Amino acid sequence: MDKLIIDPGIGIGNFKLGMNKDDINQCLQEYEANYYSDYRKHLFRDVFMVKYNSEQVVNFIEIPNLKDVFQGVYNDIDLFNTKADDLVKMIDKISPYNRDNEESERGFLYEFPLLGLSLWRGNVLSEEDLNADWSKEIKPDIQEDMIREGMYFESVSVWS
Repeated sequence: MDKLIIDPGIGIGNFKLGMNKDDINQCLQEYEANYYSDYRKHLFRDVFMVKYNSEQVVNFIEIPNLKDVFQGVYNDIDLFNTKADDLVKMIDKISPYNRDNEESERGFLYEFPLLGLSLWRGNVLSEEDLNADWSKEIKPDIQEDMIREGMYFESVSVWS
């Protein structure tokens, strides 16, 4: 599996902050040519979220977990296959996250403003939740999805 380098404050893979729409379209074409398949021929157009500032240059890039295509890596850390609680502690040692954010307190969104990096998950699940009686009663395949969605981050973004 190829690595997709997450470079906070700079970009994700070949997509860089500061690019214009033509540059982004060129990157999309390159990725789609290299990773084309019938069932996901527009994968990158569908999953890369890019926002532009008033000068029409990229100031925000977000990707979801593309585990079937890429390993999202920052500083030799796999951002999508490292448990969220562990990942936050690791990156917090590099640069502190914004602790004045209600979403961080609840465990959904962590923003690292000095890096220009955000991590998000739609559900929060702890080890205690996995050991709870209610969790053990859930079907294994559903429990696997719960773990993936609740114990790991679902998307990463870089911004300036």
